[in-house]
Amino acid sequence: MNKYFIYISVVLNGVLLMTLLGVVPFLLYLSTLFNLGIIWYVVSVIRKNSELEKDITEISEKIENFSDHLEEIHSLEVYYGDEDLQSLITHSRGLINDFIDFQASYFDVEVEEADEEEG
Repeated sequence: MNKYFIYISVVLNGVLLMTLLGVVPFLLYLSTLFNLGIIWYVVSVIRKNSELEKDITEISEKIENFSDHLEEIHSLEVYYGDEDLQSLITHSRGLINDFIDFQASYFDVEVEEADEEEG
C-alpha cells in the first residue's frame, strides 16, 4: 500500500514541477529519479554477486574436504589401491579444478597453486 502512495507522490510531484516551473526542471527531476533507480539496481546486483561468490567458495571448500576424506580412506590398508576410490579421487580433483577455474574467471579470487607432491 505504501508503494502506491510513493508512486502517486512521484507522479504528482513531477506534474506539479512541470506546471509551475516548466519542462527543464521536470527533465532534471526525471533524470534524478532515473539515476537513483540505476544506483539502487547496481547496489542490488553487487550484493547478489557477493552472495554468489560466497556460496561458490563454500561449495568449493566442501568438495575439497570430500576429496581429502576420500584420500584418507584410500590410504587405509583395507582400501589401498582400490580403483573405484582412485577414480573418485580423480573425479573430485577435477571438480575442484573446475570450481577454481570458475572462481578465477568470474570473481576476484587469487588461485593458490598446489605443490607437485600433493597432487
